[in-house]
Amino acid sequence: MISAIEAYKTDGYCVTEPAFSAHELGRVSALLDHACERAVLDKTMADSCVFERDQPKEKRGGIEVGCEENAVFIIGDIPRFCPEILPFIVTDEIVTLVSELLQTTDVVTHFANLTMKSPKIGSGINWHRDYPNRFISPVSPVMVRTMICIDGMTDATGATCFLKGSHHDPDYSAAPGGFDESDVAIATCAPGSIVAVHPLILHGGGPNKAATPRRNIVIQWGRKDVPLATNTRESITGKTVSELQACLQKQSFDRTKEQVGQQGRAGFSP
Repeated sequence: MISAIEAYKTDGYCVTEPAFSAHELGRVSALLDHACERAVLDKTMADSCVFERDQPKEKRGGIEVGCEENAVFIIGDIPRFCPEILPFIVTDEIVTLVSELLQTTDVVTHFANLTMKSPKIGSGINWHRDYPNRFISPVSPVMVRTMICIDGMTDATGATCFLKGSHHDPDYSAAPGGFDESDVAIATCAPGSIVAVHPLILHGGGPNKAATPRRNIVIQWGRKDVPLATNTRESITGKTVSELQACLQKQSFDRTKEQVGQQGRAGFSP
């Protein structure tokens, strides 16, 4: 953990060892597959999504996709549409890392989404900084984004690239340009790794040219004592870890109650 914290301070990002087992990754992968299928059919959910057909071809290296293309690029508010994702968001490894980076145990979630680069056609992401943003942003750059890299990241799948140390530049609204490519690091990592991103680090990534997906669950975290400057809210905005854990307990209770009810109905014969 110490080395990750030091890397974050120095470079503006850090990559951890895999925090999830193969079984856990298989479970979350199945959940995400189902969520992507549902996004095509559920209009309410689709309204919270960005599809590849909505992206300009330049982000795919000039590859065209038809208006009928249903590949998902982003599912916004993923815990709302797939609450089974919550246990993966509040794992001890992520909460401990975020608490260390924000220097408090009073951390809150701002939002969580699935950002997916589909095989062969997944769009790249332009160079940018996460703070400030027009979606959900605190009044000061006291936040951190974590990415749970379900499939890991490689250069071919469009791994996130970072301009190391650019978070030290006080002009955080500056666009990148003319920087030395030797300062650009590609955050390749194994499936289940966690990447923490400083709000002021310049980063982006190319399109997915591989035959496998690149799926990241992106969570933005902040301090409870730092208010938001923007008005948008999602289902987990402002929730503490204990509040999210309480949601998990309620989910578990509701599932148990439903199972008991089904067993009771199955055993009842008029």
